[in-house]
Amino acid sequence: MTDVNRLLEEFIAADRSGVADPAQFLARVDGLDRAELEALIDGYLARAPRRAFDRAAFEASPAAGVVASLAGSSGTWPALLPRLRHRARLKRAELVARLASELGVGGREAKVASYYHAMEQGALPSAGVSDRVLEALGRIVGESAAVLRAAGTVAPPPPPAPAAPALARLAAPAAEFAAAAGGAPERDEVDVLFTGGI
Repeated sequence: MTDVNRLLEEFIAADRSGVADPAQFLARVDGLDRAELEALIDGYLARAPRRAFDRAAFEASPAAGVVASLAGSSGTWPALLPRLRHRARLKRAELVARLASELGVGGREAKVASYYHAMEQGALPSAGVSDRVLEALGRIVGESAAVLRAAGTVAPPPPPAPAAPALARLAAPAAEFAAAAGGAPERDEVDVLFTGGI
């Protein structure tokens, strides 16, 4: 049996018992043998049975932050902020309590927690988050506000495809109906800090 075939069998056995790293096996050969082993591993992986999706493992992995970054309105915050929080060895509740204190809004930790959670999930538009929040957060997690701002920047969307003209009508509800619905909720300093008054 050639080294390539033996290494392929070892890789397959390792893959079936967990997750095998192809690079470890490819590093053991070079030249044409490496190219052949690479092609054989690619072929095996293309045909190998797929593992069942494990939602809990995915959500605990760094990939979840990347997916949220791509789909959200907070740039790479969903990938970066949890990593910085873990590096600072802070639970989310501890970070939120310190952030509320730094911002001078003690007693409103629940609201700060809601906004911070939205930042980590990619659901809070980064443009509305004030520099004051980013500076306080940066001091807590050991990163500069400039880095946090840059990470929150969302790449511009691709230009839209040309669309056929459409007619639309825009109307505001009558004043008596808006008043009956209770109107807009009261905004406070925490809302302004995290949404810039938007």
